[in-house]
Amino acid sequence: MERKTSISRNELCSCGSGKKYKNCCYGKEETAKEIKFDKKTFDPFNLNMEIAYLGEFGKIREKFCIEQEKQLKDINEFIYQQQLQEAKNNGKTISCHRGCSMCCSQYIPASLQECEAIVYYLYNHKGKMSSFIKNYKKWKNRLDEHEGILDEFQKAYAELFESGFDSEKRLILEELGARYAKLKIACPFLKDEACMIYDIRPLVCSCQVAVTPPEYCDPDNPDSVKQELILMLPENFQFIPFYHESFNDMNLSSMCMPYVVYNLLEGGYLYLMALNTKKEFSIDVTKNEQVKKILDAQLDYYEENDPDFEYEVYESDVEALEAQADNQSEE
Repeated sequence: MERKTSISRNELCSCGSGKKYKNCCYGKEETAKEIKFDKKTFDPFNLNMEIAYLGEFGKIREKFCIEQEKQLKDINEFIYQQQLQEAKNNGKTISCHRGCSMCCSQYIPASLQECEAIVYYLYNHKGKMSSFIKNYKKWKNRLDEHEGILDEFQKAYAELFESGFDSEKRLILEELGARYAKLKIACPFLKDEACMIYDIRPLVCSCQVAVTPPEYCDPDNPDSVKQELILMLPENFQFIPFYHESFNDMNLSSMCMPYVVYNLLEGGYLYLMALNTKKEFSIDVTKNEQVKKILDAQLDYYEENDPDFEYEVYESDVEALEAQADNQSEE
């Protein structure tokens, strides 16, 4: 008896269900088909964008990002109006304007919530995403010229949180920030001297404006000591609770914004699972079959083409997060 090696989509399925193959095991076989990437087809940025908001868990994550994006836009506008009023009350004028990027070479700390919202924004503005990815490589190369500076920031934040925001630890962080600003490593979100994510820029960017000439913001200018800023953040501000409960205990703030955004784009859930190693998070992420298949295929690709690949979270990142969590629990 000859064994049939193929079957038409409109023939009865060989499983005996009585249904046409296209309405029965055809779909199952398609779903179960192995995904495999090679060097020509592997594009982690598009893959992670494809699965970011898939399935029930993905919808929860997307809803969170939409709410976080709206909150950032609203709070940034609110802060700006308050700054305008503060400047007016003191007979000052805000000197910050489009095309001035004096403050855009500072270290930019942000929460993971802010970074997730920025990634969602980039997924909906693909031209900006491409520009950021291109700029990031230049930014990272400049950063690598000053090896260890990112670790210094993470250590400084860890010690600041652990000390309960001790004034001496705060001064160390301020001095480190001033040293970083002198390196003049432009933020990778700058394009033609304007911020590509201005509406949803991190709070650290929106909470301060200058009311002195822009050149006073240049750390190499002797007159920089005359710089005057308006610093403002609404009282009792709180970030929206995370889309997965396991993150809410981690207090993921003061992370290097460009670094985290890039890793979310390139690593997606793999990066998040390196950041949050709690089993319940991984289980919920991989409940969707398509998400699991693509993540498995990505890991297979890295194992075959880059055996040393590993998404690492700076040890000092973890220390900073744990210290902040411990400090808040004691309060």
